[in-house]
Amino acid sequence: MPAFASFFAFDVGLFVEAFVLLFAVIDAVGTVPIFIGLTEGSGGSRKKIVKQAVVISTVILVLFALFGWLIFEIFGININDFRVAGGIILFIVAVDHLRGEQDRQRGLAPSDIAAFPLATPLLAGPGAISTVIIISAPPYSPLLALLVVGCNAAVAYFVLSSSDWVSRFMGQNGTVALSRITALLIAALAVAFVAEGLKGLFPVL
Repeated sequence: MPAFASFFAFDVGLFVEAFVLLFAVIDAVGTVPIFIGLTEGSGGSRKKIVKQAVVISTVILVLFALFGWLIFEIFGININDFRVAGGIILFIVAVDHLRGEQDRQRGLAPSDIAAFPLATPLLAGPGAISTVIIISAPPYSPLLALLVVGCNAAVAYFVLSSSDWVSRFMGQNGTVALSRITALLIAALAVAFVAEGLKGLFPVL
């Protein structure tokens, strides 16, 4: 398929798969209790913080979705190298979620919280960056990756903007439980990424 055509390649099944993967990695719902703790006392400025954080994280992920290939060329690596590295990072992210070792930094000004740690590394961390680079390459496509990033950004904005309601509805135990479930999904997908990358690097496997 010509490069121009491959940029616009779209498959519903792959879109759903990529969306679920990035959704699990970003884990907006699991970020709710962290966000509430970070913005305690911020009052009405919470929505402003969410908007800034989502915009910043979306820009970061879009840049990596579009120019991840350039990074490959500069450093002389290929998609299989990155699948293995990305899978390892995703697995570490999953283990951190399972053990509850997520950043819970306090005492930051609202303007600082939006960029760090909310936008990065909570929303656009190493796991999410690795994921968007992988889903911008075959069998996926850059267009599919951009759509997935946009949809997940909208979901993250809605979830975090509704953080008070979500927290009351699910409760502390509910959000923690969901975060652990998504962590297991991330771990399983991380293993799949590593296995696929190793098969590409070592065809005899």
